[in-house]
Amino acid sequence: MEVTAFTWLVAVVGLVLIVLLGALQLVAAVRPRSRWTIENVYGGDPDGTDPTAYFAFNQGLAWADPFFFVPLQVAGSIGMMLGEKWGFLLALAASVPFIYTAITIYIWDRDMGFRQRTFNYWVVVWGMWPVFGVVEGVYTFVRLV
Repeated sequence: MEVTAFTWLVAVVGLVLIVLLGALQLVAAVRPRSRWTIENVYGGDPDGTDPTAYFAFNQGLAWADPFFFVPLQVAGSIGMMLGEKWGFLLALAASVPFIYTAITIYIWDRDMGFRQRTFNYWVVVWGMWPVFGVVEGVYTFVRLV
């Protein structure tokens, strides 16, 4: 498949986002209850909601991201940059967690109310994940069709 400048952009942004996410979530998997993890990875405060549910929800993502989601996105990005059809297919699959995880986090935050409802959080921190997922998903789907 032809590799365009937009292919490179999507692949590189995907790598940057997933390496950042994977590194943060790996720290969360290793040190799940540390103050740094709570403040910089999970967000909010476990005392602001049910602490058992808070840690269970966040730990599920902390283990899934570095061991499933990261390899999928990395392989997809590399395959896209090589112009391989399987790379676009893997990147399409990797776009889904960017979207569904954001929906889960949105519902969790809305109903449990432990994260601040600021422009920076909802647009910059939270919003970039589903937006990238939609862009990557649409782009790879169109390229595969």
